[in-house]
Amino acid sequence: MTVPHSSAPQGKAKSAQGSPLSTPIWIAITVAVALLAGGLTWLITGRSTDEAPTSVTASSVVGFTIQEATLALEGQGLQVGEITLEPSDIETGRVLAQNPEAGTTLALGSRVDLVVAGDSEPRVPDVTSLNETEAVNALIAVGLQYEVSRTSSSEAAGEVISQTPSAGEQVPPGTVVSLVVSNGELGVPDVVGLTSAEARATLRNEGFRVKEQEVESDKVGIVLKQDPAPGTELALDSIVVLTVGAAKPEPTPTPEPASNAVCGNQEFARLVASLREPGDAPVQYIQDYTCVGGWAVVLAAVGDQPDQIVLERYIFEAEGNTWARVSEGDACASGSGLPQALRGPGCDPIVS
Repeated sequence: MTVPHSSAPQGKAKSAQGSPLSTPIWIAITVAVALLAGGLTWLITGRSTDEAPTSVTASSVVGFTIQEATLALEGQGLQVGEITLEPSDIETGRVLAQNPEAGTTLALGSRVDLVVAGDSEPRVPDVTSLNETEAVNALIAVGLQYEVSRTSSSEAAGEVISQTPSAGEQVPPGTVVSLVVSNGELGVPDVVGLTSAEARATLRNEGFRVKEQEVESDKVGIVLKQDPAPGTELALDSIVVLTVGAAKPEPTPTPEPASNAVCGNQEFARLVASLREPGDAPVQYIQDYTCVGGWAVVLAAVGDQPDQIVLERYIFEAEGNTWARVSEGDACASGSGLPQALRGPGCDPIVS
């Protein structure tokens, strides 16, 4: 039996011709798209991490001083180009405009021209003797830049000692003016070997104070040493200590006895008796005596009878080997030579 051949229905055949692409083709397309996306991502992000940037977006420096604008642009990897000064109501020395403008993408190292408020041919102001801040402000005000170096000087710290270019010169805008500023310190001069007076004068003229100390030496009045050492950088008004030679002190002479007069009971009994007039009551005995520094105060008991004894005071000053009487008025007067130790016994009322 022969089985008849049946052909596919017409509709089904058309359907097969309009079906989607086969699976392998779709996979290939998907991979290609992924690779393309990855490549774009690498171009956008990956490349920037592997390679240093070659361009930068310029920042605005309008309103800056030339000095500030220079620092800002150089910080971005750019340079200051031509500087043009233009009269303006804006403070002199301030940037009025920049070219290219802020926001422009520039290659690293590109120049940015500046238009600055000020005269087109500024003159350098005289800033010597001003302090550093005043000098810098004066330069900025006319559209100039500055650099500062410091040096030892007798001038006050921070004071401008010199400038280059000199005052009055006409210079292009943006010119750098070099300032030399005092650091307030000075090298100590060498005064060893000078007389004390010469050394003091030299140091004081340089702005230092002086303190002296002495040491025994044959070089009397000569500076033997100084501290700090010569050449040491020292702030003005600091103290320099000088060691100055002084003569050896003369030996203290051994004091000689004030007198050779004998200080004793018998001596004063004899002496007092010799001073009494005929008819005076006799000296019965010496009650007390004290000798100090060539002076003597003696209390003598005098009277005809033991129950009639009274004390009389005698003051003596030694003269060689003898004693000379001194009145109480003279001995006790202010400025007399009577030793202080004898002023009580010699000048106070007698206590029996």
